[in-house]
Amino acid sequence: MNISENGLNLIKSFEGCRLTAYTDAAGVWTIGWGHTGGVYAGQTIAQAQADQLLKDDLKAYENKVMKYDDTYGWNQNEFDALVSFAYNVGSIDQLTANGTRSRDTIASKILEYNKSGGKVLAGLTRRRAAEQGLFLTPMQAKTQYGWNQTQYGYWWQYEDGTYPANKWELINHHWYLFNPDGYMVTGWHRWDGQTCDPEDGSGDWYFLDNTSGGPYEGACWHTRENGAQEIWYVD
Repeated sequence: MNISENGLNLIKSFEGCRLTAYTDAAGVWTIGWGHTGGVYAGQTIAQAQADQLLKDDLKAYENKVMKYDDTYGWNQNEFDALVSFAYNVGSIDQLTANGTRSRDTIASKILEYNKSGGKVLAGLTRRRAAEQGLFLTPMQAKTQYGWNQTQYGYWWQYEDGTYPANKWELINHHWYLFNPDGYMVTGWHRWDGQTCDPEDGSGDWYFLDNTSGGPYEGACWHTRENGAQEIWYVD
């Protein structure tokens, strides 16, 4: 796993960037977003170089977080937060108690690392709060144009982010019926011209293919002129 742009932006918001070499508080020559390897007096770099150096430097800290991935199975937000923490503190060994702490404990302990020389620093307090906030932010389920699936079934999303509900929709040459909640229905269902499965039991019956996992699951069947049944294909 690699840090995302969201994680990079978090780190950048606290690190600051200087494109001309300088000595830090410890007298170490530094440049960019805190890069120290091979830096010399008078050195200058472009912004793109500084950004790349940060990504390169973070690889070691990504590995330090991934060291515990088998134990926790980090999601992207947790991973990003911990890489930021490790880049600032050095590792997450103590924070996780070498992989023995629960997620809840890790989240609460992040805030405790806000001191330098025994004194609470406002900058570190803000950084720890931001890292904790990201760590605790749930991952959003990704949806996309076309078919999507949840535990409740399949649904279709238009390019504008909306979806059909309580209506028929022609998709890839086949008719599909969606219930009022927006989920594709299968098997026998009624349609009265306005509502899927009206409460009064009115409407005509339609059969939607119910072969679970089949290529035409949910597609409407119809009767041919000779009385045979087939999945309805619309040119």
